[in-house]
Amino acid sequence: MSDKVRIHDLAKRYGMPGKDLAARLRDCGFSQAKSHMSALDTFELMQAEGILAANGITPSVSEEELNGGESVGGLKIKRKTKKKKAEETAPDTPSPSEPEGSPEEGVEAKAAPNDEAQASPESPLEEDAAAPGAPGDDEGDAGVKSPAPAPEAEEGGEAEVAAENQDPEAKQEPQAEDAPASTGPRGKVVGFIDPTKFQTSERARPESRRLKSRDDFTPDVHPTFTHGAKGARAAAGPRGDLTAAELRQREQGRFLRRSGRPQTGGRGGARRGRGRTGGAGPDKLTTDSPHAGETVAIAAPVTIMKLAEAIKLKSSLVQKRALEQKLGMFTLNTLLDDDTASLLANEFEVELDIRQDISAEEQHLAEMHQKRSDIEDDSLESRSPTVAFLGHVDHGKTTLIDKIRETKVADNESGGITQHIGAYRVQTSKGHSLTIVDTPGHQAFTSMRARGAKAVDIVVLVVAGDDGVKPSTEEAINHAKVAKTPIVVALNKMDKPGFNANASIQQLMGHELVPEQFGGATAMFETSAITGEGIDEMLEHIFLMAEAELDLRAHPTGPAAGVVLEAEIQQGRGIVAHLLIQDGTLNRGDIVLAGEGYGKVKSVHDDRGQTIQSAGPSVPVEVTGLAAIPGVGDPFYVIETLAKAKEIAGERERKNRAVALAASGGSRKDLDAILGSSPVQEVEAINLIVRADVQGSAEVIRHEVDKLKHEEVEVQLLHSGVGPITESDVDLATTSGALMVAFHVGVNGKARQQAERSGLEIRRYEVIYELLDDLHALMEGALSPEYQEEIIGHVEIRRLFKSSKIGLIAGSHVIDGRITRNSSIRLLRDGTVVHSGSLASLRRESDDAKEVREGFDCGIVIKNYGDIHEGDIVEAFTLKEVKRTLEGSRA
Repeated sequence: MSDKVRIHDLAKRYGMPGKDLAARLRDCGFSQAKSHMSALDTFELMQAEGILAANGITPSVSEEELNGGESVGGLKIKRKTKKKKAEETAPDTPSPSEPEGSPEEGVEAKAAPNDEAQASPESPLEEDAAAPGAPGDDEGDAGVKSPAPAPEAEEGGEAEVAAENQDPEAKQEPQAEDAPASTGPRGKVVGFIDPTKFQTSERARPESRRLKSRDDFTPDVHPTFTHGAKGARAAAGPRGDLTAAELRQREQGRFLRRSGRPQTGGRGGARRGRGRTGGAGPDKLTTDSPHAGETVAIAAPVTIMKLAEAIKLKSSLVQKRALEQKLGMFTLNTLLDDDTASLLANEFEVELDIRQDISAEEQHLAEMHQKRSDIEDDSLESRSPTVAFLGHVDHGKTTLIDKIRETKVADNESGGITQHIGAYRVQTSKGHSLTIVDTPGHQAFTSMRARGAKAVDIVVLVVAGDDGVKPSTEEAINHAKVAKTPIVVALNKMDKPGFNANASIQQLMGHELVPEQFGGATAMFETSAITGEGIDEMLEHIFLMAEAELDLRAHPTGPAAGVVLEAEIQQGRGIVAHLLIQDGTLNRGDIVLAGEGYGKVKSVHDDRGQTIQSAGPSVPVEVTGLAAIPGVGDPFYVIETLAKAKEIAGERERKNRAVALAASGGSRKDLDAILGSSPVQEVEAINLIVRADVQGSAEVIRHEVDKLKHEEVEVQLLHSGVGPITESDVDLATTSGALMVAFHVGVNGKARQQAERSGLEIRRYEVIYELLDDLHALMEGALSPEYQEEIIGHVEIRRLFKSSKIGLIAGSHVIDGRITRNSSIRLLRDGTVVHSGSLASLRRESDDAKEVREGFDCGIVIKNYGDIHEGDIVEAFTLKEVKRTLEGSRA
C-alpha cells in the first residue's frame, strides 16, 4: 500500500461512490475528507476505517481482491469476483477426462523467488480449475478443450491468458514467451491460444499475412516455466516440447493480442464482447477516464477540447458533465478559468496541474530581477531623488521649477500652461543633485499626473495660498496616495497680498494631510516662485527625506531600466523618447525595449539638449532609434539581443490589440434588454483626425474625445498620431468628411495644398481646453433643435360664409393678441381642441392681410378643414426654435 490513499480508492473497498463516502465521513465528523480526491495517510486511514466500522459500514471487497489476487506457492493469482447464481465448488481433483498436466483456466503466474516453489494440492490454484463439463463453470476467456460448446464468459471480466489441452502423453507444457518490452512490464505467460479452434464470424485472414505483418516479430525470448500438475517448474529446453505447428499457433495468438484484434470465437466470444461494452458496441461513450485518481498536466489556457484530450475522454461527455453540474454551457473552444477546469476534471476523479505559459517578457523580467537580487548591497550606490511637481493649473508649478533651475520654461508654454511632462536635472546651491518632473495641471491631464506620481520618489504638491485646494489638487493627492508616494506641500505665492496659508492648511487637513507642526507627518513650506523664499528649506527637507526614509540606491553599472515620460516625432530625428532612468546605466548603442517600440539607441541627449554617451540612475534623457512610439508611462529595459526585443514587442502589440478589440466590442446585452430596446436612433457623427507633437498629448486628446458623448451626436476619432498632418491624413479626411486638428504641429506643404483644393478645414491649437471647447460647440450645433410654443392671440368666430371658390369663410374678431398669416392655429370648442393646423387665408375687409391685431375683425379660412361652428375660438401660436446644449457631456 502506498503512503497515502485517496478517498475514491478507499470507496472501492466499501462498494460506494467516492463522493458518497467522503460525505459520509464528513457527516461523522472526519474533517480530512474534504472531497473524494483527498489523500489520507496511514493514521488518517485507520481513523476513517474506525469511524466507518463504528457506524456499521464494513468493506464489501477485501483488500486482496481489490489488489487483484493472492499469492499461493510463489504465484500471484488473479481472481474474478463475479457473483454466481448458485454456490458451486469445483472438485479438488481433476476430472478423469482431463489429463494431469492440463493447465488451469484464467490464471496468470508470476515467477516465485524460489524457482522450486510448488503449489500445494489443496491450494486455490487447483480449486479454481473446474472440469470441462462441470455446471456453472463460466470463467476464463477460452474454455478447456471439450466436446461441449464453449461456456459463456463472465460479464466485465476476461482472463489474462487462456490455455489449451494437449495430448495425455505431454508431461509438461511450455509457457508462452513474454510480450515485447514496448507493450508493458515483462511477465510470464502460462499458455497460448489456438485461434483455429475457435469459431469466428470474421473472415479469416491468410496465415502468411499474419505472420509477415510488420507488427509481428519473434523476440529472442524462450519460455522458462511451464505449468504441470505440481505447479511451475523449469522448461526442458529452449523451446520446451513445442512442435513447429504449436509454435506457429503461439505466434498467431501473440499477434492478435498485440494488434488489439478480438480473439473471440463462436458464441462465447461474442458474448464476451458484449459484456465488456455493456451491449452498446465499440462506440459506447466511456465515462471513466483512464487517468482517474491521477494528476494530469495541462498547459493554459484550457478549453473543453484540450481538457477532453488530456483526460482521454470525448469532448461531448465533458460538455454534458459541465451542463449537469451547472458549470455552464461550453463550446469546444470555450476558454475555462483554472477553477472551472479543475472542478470539471474532478468530476472524472482527475486532478489537473495547470501550467501557465510564461511569455518572453515575463521570462526576461524574472531573469532581470534574479540578476539584480544577486547583486551584493555593497555594490549599490545612492542615487538622487526624483520629484514630481503636481497641482492645479496656474498655481505656479512651472514658475517654481524655473526659479530652482534659473530658467524661463514657463514663458515658452502656451497660455502659461504646461502641455507636456517635462523632466529636468537640477544642481542646487549646496551641491545636491535633483531630478524634477513637471506635469500639467489642467483637468484634461489627469492620466499624465497619475503617471508622474508613479514614476517618482517624492511628490511636491503645489497649492496657491490665495486660491486654495482645487479639483486638480484633489486628484493629485489621490494619485500620490494610490502610488504610495510621500507628499511635501509647497504653499506657493506667499508674496501676494491675498495669501492665506491657514485656510489652505485647513482644506488640506480635510484630505488627511496634517502638517508636522500640528502633529502630522506632512511637511508644508511657504514658498514664493518670484522671490525664492522657502525654496531652499523645502529642497533640503527633500534630500533629508530621501536619505533617511527612502534609502534610494541603485546599481550604477548594470543594464538600464526606467519609465517613459514622453514620446514624439521630430523632423530630422524621427521618434524621440523621453526616458527617466531608475536603475543601471544607459549607453549609446544599447538595445532598448519601450512599450511596443524597440531598437538600438542612436543618440542620447540630456535635458538641456547636450549629446552624451551614457546616463546613470535618476537622469532624464532623450533617445532616438526606436521603431515605434512607446506609450507614456510604459517601462523600458535594455535587452541583450535585437531578436529578443522584437519578440517581446510583438507580444505586447498582440496583447494591446486584444485589449482594444475587447474594449471596442462593448458590453454584452441580455435578451430582455435587446427585446425591450427602442428602435435604433440615427446618431450624428463628427469625424476627427488629430495630430499632436508628443504621444502624451495625443493620448490626452483621445481620452477627452472619448468622454464627449451624447445620445444624438458623437465625436469619432478616426486617427490620432504624432507629427505633422500629412497627405494620407488629407485623403482620409476627404473620404470621411473629417475635421483635421493640428495640436502644436504644422502641416505638410503638399498636404496643405491638397486640403485647400478639397475645401477641407485644418484647425490649429496650442492649448488643449480651446480644442475641447470647440468640439463641445460643434456637438451642440449638430443637435436637432428644440421648438418652444408661444401663443400670440385668440380669435372668436362669429359668422360663417360659404364661397364656391374659397370654401367656408369664418367671420371672426380678434379678442386678444394678434393673428398672422403664417401662424399655426388650434380650433377650440367648449374648451376642447377639435383641430390643429394652419390658415389657408387671412383677410381684413376685402384685402389679404399678413397680420390682424386685437380689436379688429377679419375673415379666416382654415386649411383643409370645414367643420367650423359659430362661437368657436381660434388660438394662434408660433413655434420658436430653442438652441440645445450638452448637459454633462464634458467632464
